Amino acid sequence: MRNNGLRIVADANIPLLDETFGRHGEIIRVDGRTLKPSQLRNTDVLLVRSVTRVAAWLLQHSPVQFVGTATIGTDHLDISWLEKHSVQWASAPGCNADAAAQYTLAMMMLSCQRLERDIYSQSVGIVGHGNVGSRVRRLLDALGISTVACDPPLCEAGHQGFEDLDAILQRDIISLHVPLTHEGPHATFQMLDKERLAAIADGALLLNTARGDVIDGAALLPELHSGRLFASLDTWPGEPGVDPFLLAATTVASPHVAGYSVEGRNNGTRAIYEDYLSWTKCDMAPPTPRTEDSSRNAFTAEHVAAGQAVTSTVIGVSGVERDDRALRSLGGAANIESGFDALRRDYPLRREFAAWTISAPDADSRSKLKALGFSVAQ
Repeated sequence: MRNNGLRIVADANIPLLDETFGRHGEIIRVDGRTLKPSQLRNTDVLLVRSVTRVAAWLLQHSPVQFVGTATIGTDHLDISWLEKHSVQWASAPGCNADAAAQYTLAMMMLSCQRLERDIYSQSVGIVGHGNVGSRVRRLLDALGISTVACDPPLCEAGHQGFEDLDAILQRDIISLHVPLTHEGPHATFQMLDKERLAAIADGALLLNTARGDVIDGAALLPELHSGRLFASLDTWPGEPGVDPFLLAATTVASPHVAGYSVEGRNNGTRAIYEDYLSWTKCDMAPPTPRTEDSSRNAFTAEHVAAGQAVTSTVIGVSGVERDDRALRSLGGAANIESGFDALRRDYPLRREFAAWTISAPDADSRSKLKALGFSVAQ
């Protein structure tokens, strides 16, 4: 690979490109969803998100030597092919875990609000206790909400304190935080199929901020139409071609943006850039954080009832109500497919809890908000 003057093809939605990889060559910004092999001629570096399937069909006639995905998941990369053909690859595990966990909490709170349930009386089952699932559990624990978790791979590795999936399915709320895998004893593709969905407790709320295809959407829809189950989805089977009937049947809906905080997206780029520097043995220092990474925002919950201040704050700073309205406003199937990606591309800046200073009306709310990671005005 050339040391400078590289040709770098990158998904246009990846931030910090000029400040990082742009120091090494020319950045060619592309639509990651429609990327074609012909666009990779004479390309040294390919930078993608989860919307781009990277495999032989895309790379076999290209000179690409480094592939970076600015995402926590790698199910869109054919890793065995990349390694067989000596193509270096990098991902960003955990880069947006705080963002995804915080957004999950916001979806959970808004769902309970719409279903007229007290979130503090709910029992939450967490499926997958990795970077995101463990953070969701810590947030809920900080609020005193009952939680249990299921993670078979961790159990096999000797970790204690987990329940099996059948027990999790009997909880009031079931929150999914697993990678999408198709093989092995714990494959997650459609892990919630017709049989498992039927085993979920009546009236339970299902949340998915993991990958859309861990749920069988065709089997979920009749469960929602019957009113036996409820679901709030950030990730969707077959996205961006979201089933409009499934969308209409959800309690809360968003366009796969749970991890889309300023901090999370910037962390993703920095992670793969640091791997690139390590691989090339380049001693160039990573870029300094942008000013918005350290700026602060203010939110007041003083006008709401004391017992609602935490919920009002979490829902308010997350933008989940705005995201729900935007996705539902797209209309029919054709508009949803094109609009889904547009909503992600043009997503407003969203900051994580640590970037906010909150004004709250009572000591209990202030204590809980601090426990969630907010700063609190005195």
